[in-house]
Amino acid sequence: MAADLLAWVDDPDAGWSVGTFGALAEFLRDPEEPAEVTHAPGRATVVTPRGGVDVRLTEDVRPVAWERRAGESWSQAVALCLVRPAGGRSVVTELGPDVDALRDEDRDAVLVDLGVGAPHLEACVRTRDAALLATLRSVEGRPLSEAGAVAGALVEAGPHRVFRTGVARLEVFTPIPPPDGTSPDGPHTHLLPRLLAHGRTHAATDPVPAGHVPGATLHLPHPTRAVDGRRIPARPERHRRAQEVLARYGDPEAVAAKAAVAEALATSTAPPAWARDRAYRAAVELALRQCEELEPDHPHLPGWRAVLPRERVEGDGQPLTHDPAQG
Repeated sequence: MAADLLAWVDDPDAGWSVGTFGALAEFLRDPEEPAEVTHAPGRATVVTPRGGVDVRLTEDVRPVAWERRAGESWSQAVALCLVRPAGGRSVVTELGPDVDALRDEDRDAVLVDLGVGAPHLEACVRTRDAALLATLRSVEGRPLSEAGAVAGALVEAGPHRVFRTGVARLEVFTPIPPPDGTSPDGPHTHLLPRLLAHGRTHAATDPVPAGHVPGATLHLPHPTRAVDGRRIPARPERHRRAQEVLARYGDPEAVAAKAAVAEALATSTAPPAWARDRAYRAAVELALRQCEELEPDHPHLPGWRAVLPRERVEGDGQPLTHDPAQG
């Protein structure tokens, strides 16, 4: 069991997401934000005034780590994968009091599954608001796509959102922005019916193993960027920790290619011929971007870039934390 990954719950610079393609809940917190962190065997929880996440790891959880180009930099994450379960609600369903809520004060509020149809996810709202409950009950048993009045009622009432899988429960207490608004800083959710209609459990770019689904995703702290993409002073310790995670849980071929590139960059003033092979291009570009941001005065960097100018790929210009398709 990957119990070492639970330690990241303690890190305010790490982010978490729970969801499916088109419905995503994200948990982020500020370093100075009050937070209650608890640990138990195979479990870790953090709760702040704006939200919380509870992660439970069992022997059947399969961590899959990756890094890839994103924006002008790169992103790095670990998906906690489970074997794809059968079923998944596809209609609005009232579930009763949320007895497993992260805070005692929320356990008598009513939980309603919006029925996004993902096999591994319950995307719910939690409320005591009588008017909102009446609206939700009026469409119970119908697909969310047919419940036209619900979207406006949800924005107006701003209920808590509770996304849960076999790995994690993520709760968001912040208001829901209007369709023309922007997501708030910190915990927030995305619900995009046009993407849900694709029926995919994750973005095609996420290397989730066949037959598996992402129960939760850990977004590792970036060494030179804040979660919104702003540059921050380089923090090499973050990079070292992330590379250790990637070496342990990443694709062995990708890890080996990256190590070969790093060794060549350290010892060669210009890239060897194999570095221009298509099989190595992703690893080379990642290594060079990381060198540019962490060691901009590296003596071999100009020679490599003269031969291998910076590549722009699909996804450049996108946020560093979650799949850009999620919104």
